[in-house]
Amino acid sequence: MNKILNRKRIFLDQSLLILLFLVACQPTTITRMVPTSTLQEPTTPPVTFVAIQTPIVSPSLTPAPFEENSQILELPRWVQYSFPGGILALPYGDGITEKPSRLIFVNPEDGETFMLELQKDFYHYSWKDSENIVFLHEGDCNGLPKFISELYIPSGLLWIRENTGDLPRNIRDCYFSRGADLVRLNHESEESVVEYVDPISGEVSLLTDPDDGVSDISMQLSPYDHYVAVVQFDGEFEMPKTQGPVYGNKISIFDLWTHKLILQFSEEQGVFSEVSFVDEVSLAYMRQNTPCLILILSQVKKCVHNIPNQFPDATIILVQNSYHDSRLQFLYFSQEKGGYCAYDIIGGALGCLTDRFSVFHNQFIINYSSSYYGHYRLIEYSSDGCPEPWCEYPENTYLALVNQEGELFELGSSDLYYLSSLFRPLRPNPWLPWH
Repeated sequence: MNKILNRKRIFLDQSLLILLFLVACQPTTITRMVPTSTLQEPTTPPVTFVAIQTPIVSPSLTPAPFEENSQILELPRWVQYSFPGGILALPYGDGITEKPSRLIFVNPEDGETFMLELQKDFYHYSWKDSENIVFLHEGDCNGLPKFISELYIPSGLLWIRENTGDLPRNIRDCYFSRGADLVRLNHESEESVVEYVDPISGEVSLLTDPDDGVSDISMQLSPYDHYVAVVQFDGEFEMPKTQGPVYGNKISIFDLWTHKLILQFSEEQGVFSEVSFVDEVSLAYMRQNTPCLILILSQVKKCVHNIPNQFPDATIILVQNSYHDSRLQFLYFSQEKGGYCAYDIIGGALGCLTDRFSVFHNQFIINYSSSYYGHYRLIEYSSDGCPEPWCEYPENTYLALVNQEGELFELGSSDLYYLSSLFRPLRPNPWLPWH
């Protein structure tokens, strides 16, 4: 794997011992950008603007009298009073060091940014809730951090303390998949199985049978944790020894309220390991290159042939839906290019977001991240390669932010943002979560 992917993996897994003095904020910077592209109708030529960056005087920092080792940061109003998904928070660095030391907030409405710099590098960060961001210092995801920083958004309080063992497990263990502390894949048995972890008692129980001759390959939680879908292989299964997509031949849906299997479908053609809940009661999966839908309440399965007919020579990859967007969203790539598209299940309309912006023309969409309500998209793209696992991570990838007003802001090289390329969507999740 090339050096870019190695560097991103090191950010997640390697310990870095640095100075033990307390975190303090360095001067912060606010930058306002103008869109580099605006939404293009098919008959309208591209409209391009020169990006203008205007630094504003850094806000002053005042020590907090009530908390030693803390400082008050004057955050912009749009950071403090945003709605879910309305703030993008990305780790930021020079792309050379193994771990970042800065966090950049991006306002997806107008491209304005606000930079927070820490003196201590962090190996993991996470939204603890809608008001707090946590940073882990001096450790790695296989162990424990020595120090923890936390930013309280409403007041701008930034403080550091030694780890006292009270971190939520999903943050402590760097869980990159939502719900990993509720259901998990256990690969230690001969046949991998899905386990359920009681959120109150912590008691672990099995959802799938370790002795049924069926291997559990992947799983996906529904948006509100009522169901879990499991891609399985009935028979002797071996993971590919080289890089490539993983397929099963069966998909099962379990009700987490009753811990019972409620639906199961077998397929002669391969079921790709990445599945997506379109909403709480509708699951989408790929049967080879054809998307199929399982309607849980009516216990019906139907497949959508319009998409492969539209892209006959392309590979289709399902996108994880945001909480309030019921369209069937997907990436595609061919030998020439790729795109980010959506299909209206009810009306049948099919369109591609990336077709509307010149910056994506003849590009491959490598990865993405959607805000909570689906109003904004963070898209990673490259002029060569294709999404993993079909291709290795490309050398040169870039990020762009698209808002609901049809404006696009280019954020530069992906190397600067330290997001893991090992997961789709991009991880850690950079968007402000639900309150």
